[in-house]
Amino acid sequence: MRLQKIINTAYSFGAAIVVFGAWGKLEHKDFGDTALTAGLLTETGIFCIYGLLEWRRDPALRQENALRQEEKTPKPAREPAGPEDFGELTATMKQTNQILNKVFK
Repeated sequence: MRLQKIINTAYSFGAAIVVFGAWGKLEHKDFGDTALTAGLLTETGIFCIYGLLEWRRDPALRQENALRQEEKTPKPAREPAGPEDFGELTATMKQTNQILNKVFK
């Protein structure tokens, strides 16, 4: 979880550097080449890390384990929804509709 946050943060910084470098290139700034290269190298490194992390995941195995767990877990009997179950949903939808009508008038 923490590794995923770090990778996503690095990916965002890399993308920002790429955009900054592209702007610099368009404006013919001296730092444009360096910023664009640094950003693209950062992005390349992150894509390599993503690729290596995917090797650790086996979707077929995860799906098989999930199916096994689902078979073991007893499912509670569900009663059909009655009109009283929709009261809160209806009130929320009416409130949302009123807000949207105010916004888009």
